[in-house]
Amino acid sequence: MNMDFDARRFATLLNIYAEDIWFQGKTKELVRARSLHCFRAVRELGMSMAAIAQRLNLSTVGVSKSVVRGAEIAKKEGLVLN
Repeated sequence: MNMDFDARRFATLLNIYAEDIWFQGKTKELVRARSLHCFRAVRELGMSMAAIAQRLNLSTVGVSKSVVRGAEIAKKEGLVLN
């Protein structure tokens, strides 16, 4: 998976800067972008949570929570991420 490509996709979708996804912050849009990113990487592409945690500088528990949140966001908003 090209994580940078997906970051650009989600940043465009949510109207934020792609590079911001890789930095710490808890604004609503950044959390949404990271959550969708984690959801797609784990559930749709089969990446390990450990690899994603390392790239995003999060714990694996944080990634796990992001995956759940991303699934809820995608379902609620009818987003197709693949």
